[in-house]
Amino acid sequence: MAAETTLDYDSPPPVAPAYVRAVTASGGGLGGGESIPAIRARISGMRVNARKLADYRRVCGFGRSAQLPLTYPHVLAFPVHMAVMTHADFPLKLLGLVHVRNRIEQQRAIGTDEALDLSVRVGGHRDVHNGVEFDLTTEYSDSDNRVIWTGTSTMLSRGKGRGRKPSRAKEAEPALESAHYATWDAPANIGRRYAGCAGDYNPIHLSALSAKLFGFPRAIAHGMWLKARTAAELAPQLQQEHVAMQVAFKRPVLLPASLMLKYAPGDGGTDFLLSDPDGETRHMTGRIEYL
Repeated sequence: MAAETTLDYDSPPPVAPAYVRAVTASGGGLGGGESIPAIRARISGMRVNARKLADYRRVCGFGRSAQLPLTYPHVLAFPVHMAVMTHADFPLKLLGLVHVRNRIEQQRAIGTDEALDLSVRVGGHRDVHNGVEFDLTTEYSDSDNRVIWTGTSTMLSRGKGRGRKPSRAKEAEPALESAHYATWDAPANIGRRYAGCAGDYNPIHLSALSAKLFGFPRAIAHGMWLKARTAAELAPQLQQEHVAMQVAFKRPVLLPASLMLKYAPGDGGTDFLLSDPDGETRHMTGRIEYL
Protein backbone atom coordinates (compact mmCIF):
# COMPACT_ATOMS: atom_id res chain seq x y z
CA MET A 1 0.00 0.00 0.00
CA ALA A 2 1.30 3.46 -0.92
CA ALA A 3 2.29 5.78 1.90
CA GLU A 4 -0.12 8.47 2.98
CA THR A 5 0.43 11.93 1.48
CA THR A 6 0.47 14.47 4.32
CA LEU A 7 -0.04 18.20 3.82
CA ASP A 8 0.83 20.48 6.74
CA TYR A 9 -0.32 24.10 6.72
CA ASP A 10 0.24 26.97 9.13
CA SER A 11 -3.05 28.58 8.05
CA PRO A 12 -5.88 27.76 5.61
CA PRO A 13 -4.48 27.67 2.06
CA PRO A 14 -5.87 30.15 -0.51
CA VAL A 15 -8.88 28.85 -2.40
CA ALA A 16 -8.34 30.61 -5.75
CA PRO A 17 -5.39 28.40 -6.84
CA ALA A 18 -7.46 25.32 -5.98
CA TYR A 19 -10.25 26.51 -8.30
CA VAL A 20 -7.69 26.99 -11.07
CA ARG A 21 -6.46 23.44 -10.53
CA ALA A 22 -10.07 22.18 -10.48
CA VAL A 23 -10.77 23.74 -13.89
CA THR A 24 -7.51 22.70 -15.54
CA ALA A 25 -6.98 19.22 -14.02
CA SER A 26 -7.61 16.29 -16.34
CA GLY A 27 -9.07 14.02 -13.62
CA GLY A 28 -8.47 10.72 -15.36
CA GLY A 29 -10.56 8.70 -12.91
CA LEU A 30 -9.93 5.27 -11.43
CA GLY A 31 -8.63 2.39 -13.50
CA GLY A 32 -9.26 -1.25 -12.78
CA GLY A 33 -7.99 -2.19 -9.34
CA GLU A 34 -7.20 1.44 -8.46
CA SER A 35 -8.59 3.45 -5.57
CA ILE A 36 -8.25 6.94 -4.12
CA PRO A 37 -4.89 7.15 -2.32
CA ALA A 38 -4.67 8.27 1.28
CA ILE A 39 -4.26 12.06 1.53
CA ARG A 40 -4.33 13.98 4.81
CA ALA A 41 -4.04 17.70 5.53
CA ARG A 42 -3.50 19.31 8.94
CA ILE A 43 -3.54 22.74 10.57
CA SER A 44 -2.84 23.37 14.25
CA GLY A 45 -4.25 26.19 16.35
CA MET A 46 -6.97 27.42 13.99
CA ARG A 47 -9.10 30.32 15.20
CA VAL A 48 -12.40 31.71 14.00
CA ASN A 49 -12.62 35.07 12.25
CA ALA A 50 -15.42 36.93 14.06
CA ARG A 51 -16.55 38.91 11.01
CA LYS A 52 -16.78 35.85 8.77
CA LEU A 53 -18.66 33.97 11.47
CA ALA A 54 -21.14 36.85 11.83
CA ASP A 55 -21.72 36.81 8.05
CA TYR A 56 -22.34 33.07 8.17
CA ARG A 57 -24.84 33.39 11.01
CA ARG A 58 -26.73 36.06 9.10
CA VAL A 59 -26.87 34.15 5.80
CA CYS A 60 -27.89 30.85 7.43
CA GLY A 61 -30.30 32.19 10.07
CA PHE A 62 -28.33 31.44 13.24
CA GLY A 63 -28.67 33.74 16.25
CA ARG A 64 -25.81 35.19 18.26
CA SER A 65 -24.05 32.82 20.62
CA ALA A 66 -20.75 32.22 22.38
CA GLN A 67 -20.71 28.80 20.67
CA LEU A 68 -20.15 27.88 17.04
CA PRO A 69 -23.13 26.74 14.95
CA LEU A 70 -23.00 22.97 14.50
CA THR A 71 -22.31 23.31 10.77
CA TYR A 72 -19.69 26.09 10.88
CA PRO A 73 -16.58 23.89 11.31
CA HIS A 74 -17.37 22.43 7.88
CA VAL A 75 -17.07 25.93 6.37
CA LEU A 76 -13.91 26.63 8.35
CA ALA A 77 -12.31 23.55 6.76
CA PHE A 78 -13.46 24.29 3.19
CA PRO A 79 -10.08 25.64 1.93
CA VAL A 80 -8.42 22.45 3.14
CA HIS A 81 -11.13 20.31 1.48
CA MET A 82 -10.29 22.06 -1.78
CA ALA A 83 -6.54 21.55 -1.31
CA VAL A 84 -7.01 17.80 -0.73
CA MET A 85 -9.40 17.23 -3.66
CA THR A 86 -7.25 19.20 -6.12
CA HIS A 87 -3.96 17.64 -5.03
CA ALA A 88 -1.94 15.97 -7.79
CA ASP A 89 -2.45 12.56 -6.13
CA PHE A 90 -6.26 12.88 -6.12
CA PRO A 91 -7.46 10.97 -9.21
CA LEU A 92 -11.01 12.34 -9.67
CA LYS A 93 -12.07 15.60 -11.27
CA LEU A 94 -13.43 17.98 -8.64
CA LEU A 95 -15.90 19.78 -10.90
CA GLY A 96 -18.83 17.42 -11.31
CA LEU A 97 -18.53 15.72 -7.91
CA VAL A 98 -21.91 15.49 -6.18
CA HIS A 99 -22.31 15.85 -2.41
CA VAL A 100 -24.85 13.08 -1.66
CA ARG A 101 -24.73 12.73 2.14
CA ASN A 102 -23.29 14.59 5.12
CA ARG A 103 -23.00 13.60 8.77
CA ILE A 104 -21.74 15.80 11.60
CA GLU A 105 -21.10 14.53 15.11
CA GLN A 106 -20.23 17.01 17.85
CA GLN A 107 -18.95 15.69 21.15
CA ARG A 108 -19.51 19.01 22.90
CA ALA A 109 -20.28 22.62 22.08
CA ILE A 110 -17.33 24.58 20.68
CA GLY A 111 -16.60 28.09 21.91
CA THR A 112 -16.07 30.82 19.34
CA ASP A 113 -12.71 31.73 20.91
CA GLU A 114 -11.23 28.20 21.04
CA ALA A 115 -8.04 27.22 19.21
CA LEU A 116 -8.67 24.05 17.21
CA ASP A 117 -6.49 21.47 15.46
CA LEU A 118 -7.90 20.45 12.07
CA SER A 119 -7.38 17.20 10.17
CA VAL A 120 -8.92 16.41 6.77
CA ARG A 121 -8.44 13.04 5.12
CA VAL A 122 -9.57 11.03 2.13
CA GLY A 123 -8.71 7.57 0.85
CA GLY A 124 -10.44 4.57 -0.68
CA HIS A 125 -13.79 4.39 -2.46
CA ARG A 126 -16.98 2.36 -2.91
CA ASP A 127 -18.42 1.20 -6.22
CA VAL A 128 -22.09 2.17 -6.49
CA HIS A 129 -24.65 1.75 -9.25
CA ASN A 130 -24.12 5.24 -10.67
CA GLY A 131 -20.38 5.72 -10.20
CA VAL A 132 -17.86 5.91 -7.37
CA GLU A 133 -18.47 7.15 -3.83
CA PHE A 134 -15.87 8.26 -1.31
CA ASP A 135 -15.82 9.91 2.12
CA LEU A 136 -14.08 13.18 2.91
CA THR A 137 -13.56 13.17 6.68
CA THR A 138 -12.96 16.29 8.77
CA GLU A 139 -11.95 16.25 12.45
CA TYR A 140 -11.31 18.98 14.99
CA SER A 141 -9.43 18.38 18.24
CA ASP A 142 -9.24 20.69 21.25
CA SER A 143 -6.25 21.77 23.34
CA ASP A 144 -6.43 18.46 25.25
CA ASN A 145 -6.07 16.55 21.96
CA ARG A 146 -9.64 15.24 22.16
CA VAL A 147 -11.64 14.93 18.94
CA ILE A 148 -14.70 17.12 19.52
CA TRP A 149 -16.19 17.47 16.01
CA THR A 150 -16.28 15.04 13.08
CA GLY A 151 -17.82 15.65 9.67
CA THR A 152 -18.18 13.05 6.93
CA SER A 153 -19.05 14.29 3.44
CA THR A 154 -19.95 11.46 1.08
CA MET A 155 -19.17 12.45 -2.49
CA LEU A 156 -20.21 10.82 -5.77
CA SER A 157 -18.22 10.80 -8.98
CA ARG A 158 -20.79 9.87 -11.60
CA GLY A 159 -20.06 7.22 -14.16
CA LYS A 160 -20.76 3.67 -15.15
CA GLY A 161 -21.02 1.98 -11.77
CA ARG A 162 -20.20 -1.56 -10.74
CA GLY A 163 -22.38 -1.56 -7.64
CA ARG A 164 -25.93 -2.84 -7.25
CA LYS A 165 -28.78 -0.37 -7.58
CA PRO A 166 -30.65 0.07 -4.25
CA SER A 167 -34.09 -1.48 -4.08
CA ARG A 168 -37.14 0.76 -3.74
CA ALA A 169 -37.78 -0.72 -0.29
CA LYS A 170 -34.31 0.32 0.83
CA GLU A 171 -34.79 3.84 -0.56
CA ALA A 172 -38.15 4.32 1.19
CA GLU A 173 -38.21 6.90 3.96
CA PRO A 174 -40.37 6.68 7.08
CA ALA A 175 -43.37 8.96 7.35
CA LEU A 176 -43.11 11.73 9.92
CA GLU A 177 -45.91 11.31 12.44
CA SER A 178 -47.20 14.23 14.52
CA ALA A 179 -44.93 16.56 12.58
CA HIS A 180 -44.23 20.27 13.02
CA TYR A 181 -43.76 22.59 10.05
CA ALA A 182 -41.65 25.62 9.13
CA THR A 183 -41.35 27.46 5.84
CA TRP A 184 -38.83 29.88 4.37
CA ASP A 185 -37.73 31.31 1.03
CA ALA A 186 -34.44 30.70 -0.74
CA PRO A 187 -33.86 33.88 -2.77
CA ALA A 188 -32.21 33.92 -6.18
CA ASN A 189 -28.99 35.36 -4.75
CA ILE A 190 -28.59 32.95 -1.82
CA GLY A 191 -25.93 30.98 -3.70
CA ARG A 192 -23.77 34.07 -4.10
CA ARG A 193 -24.42 35.17 -0.52
CA TYR A 194 -23.48 31.76 0.88
CA ALA A 195 -20.41 31.59 -1.35
CA GLY A 196 -19.31 34.94 0.05
CA CYS A 197 -19.23 33.64 3.64
CA ALA A 198 -18.34 29.99 2.97
CA GLY A 199 -15.85 30.30 0.09
CA ASP A 200 -17.69 27.75 -2.09
CA TYR A 201 -17.86 29.47 -5.49
CA ASN A 202 -18.92 26.44 -7.51
CA PRO A 203 -20.53 28.01 -10.63
CA ILE A 204 -23.68 25.87 -10.36
CA HIS A 205 -24.67 27.99 -7.34
CA LEU A 206 -23.88 31.50 -8.57
CA SER A 207 -26.17 32.39 -11.48
CA ALA A 208 -28.49 30.91 -14.09
CA LEU A 209 -25.89 31.59 -16.78
CA SER A 210 -23.05 29.74 -15.02
CA ALA A 211 -25.36 26.93 -13.87
CA LYS A 212 -26.53 26.28 -17.44
CA LEU A 213 -22.96 25.43 -18.39
CA PHE A 214 -23.35 22.36 -16.14
CA GLY A 215 -26.85 21.37 -17.26
CA PHE A 216 -29.01 23.19 -14.70
CA PRO A 217 -31.79 25.54 -15.87
CA ARG A 218 -31.11 27.92 -12.96
CA ALA A 219 -28.63 28.25 -10.12
CA ILE A 220 -29.10 25.70 -7.32
CA ALA A 221 -28.77 26.17 -3.57
CA HIS A 222 -25.68 24.83 -1.78
CA GLY A 223 -26.46 21.59 0.01
CA MET A 224 -24.62 22.76 3.10
CA TRP A 225 -26.65 25.98 3.15
CA LEU A 226 -29.80 23.84 3.21
CA LYS A 227 -28.35 21.84 6.09
CA ALA A 228 -27.24 24.95 7.97
CA ARG A 229 -30.58 26.71 7.45
CA THR A 230 -32.33 23.59 8.78
CA ALA A 231 -29.96 23.44 11.77
CA ALA A 232 -30.79 27.08 12.54
CA GLU A 233 -34.51 26.30 12.39
CA LEU A 234 -34.08 23.26 14.63
CA ALA A 235 -31.73 24.96 17.11
CA PRO A 236 -33.82 23.83 20.14
CA GLN A 237 -33.27 20.21 19.06
CA LEU A 238 -29.48 20.77 18.92
CA GLN A 239 -28.92 21.96 22.48
CA GLN A 240 -27.64 18.61 23.76
CA GLU A 241 -23.85 18.45 24.11
CA HIS A 242 -23.22 15.16 22.27
CA VAL A 243 -25.31 15.33 19.11
CA ALA A 244 -25.20 14.20 15.48
CA MET A 245 -26.99 15.57 12.42
CA GLN A 246 -27.05 13.58 9.22
CA VAL A 247 -28.67 14.42 5.90
CA ALA A 248 -29.13 12.91 2.45
CA PHE A 249 -29.39 15.35 -0.44
CA LYS A 250 -32.15 14.22 -2.80
CA ARG A 251 -33.13 16.76 -5.47
CA PRO A 252 -31.48 20.14 -6.09
CA VAL A 253 -33.26 23.34 -5.09
CA LEU A 254 -33.58 25.59 -8.15
CA LEU A 255 -33.38 29.24 -7.13
CA PRO A 256 -35.44 31.15 -6.21
CA ALA A 257 -37.58 28.70 -4.25
CA SER A 258 -39.97 28.35 -1.34
CA LEU A 259 -39.22 25.49 1.05
CA MET A 260 -41.08 23.58 3.72
CA LEU A 261 -39.43 21.80 6.65
CA LYS A 262 -41.39 18.96 8.24
CA TYR A 263 -39.93 17.59 11.47
CA ALA A 264 -40.93 15.21 14.24
CA PRO A 265 -39.07 15.39 17.59
CA GLY A 266 -38.84 12.18 19.58
CA ASP A 267 -37.07 10.76 22.62
CA GLY A 268 -33.89 9.78 20.76
CA GLY A 269 -33.78 12.52 18.19
CA THR A 270 -35.65 14.39 15.48
CA ASP A 271 -36.43 13.21 11.95
CA PHE A 272 -36.95 15.85 9.29
CA LEU A 273 -37.73 16.38 5.61
CA LEU A 274 -37.11 19.47 3.48
CA SER A 275 -39.35 19.75 0.44
CA ASP A 276 -41.26 22.15 -1.77
CA PRO A 277 -44.37 23.72 -0.14
CA ASP A 278 -46.62 20.96 -1.54
CA GLY A 279 -44.42 18.21 -0.16
CA GLU A 280 -44.13 16.65 -3.61
CA THR A 281 -40.42 17.27 -4.30
CA ARG A 282 -38.10 16.00 -1.59
CA HIS A 283 -34.89 17.99 -1.46
CA MET A 284 -33.24 16.69 1.73
CA THR A 285 -34.01 14.12 4.41
CA GLY A 286 -32.26 13.75 7.72
CA ARG A 287 -32.13 13.05 11.40
CA ILE A 288 -30.76 14.65 14.55
CA GLU A 289 -29.53 12.05 17.05
CA TYR A 290 -28.90 12.49 20.76
CA LEU A 291 -25.85 10.39 21.67
